[in-house]
Amino acid sequence: KMGIPFRQMHSWDYSGPYHGFDGFAIFARDMDMTLNNPCWGKQTPPWKAVKPAEEVKAAA
Repeated sequence: KMGIPFRQMHSWDYSGPYHGFDGFAIFARDMDMTLNNPCWGKQTPPWKAVKPAEEVKAAA
């Protein structure tokens, strides 16, 4: 949402608890899936966004 990856830490309803060694492995897997999701390629990073002043110059 809004270009910010996040994980639901109360994960009992999703992929399982994140406590203990096994929980860390589940958390690492879930973070990998979140950060490497192809949807991030569809968003423009803030450092590549066109600033309003540049848009005005381009239109002129």
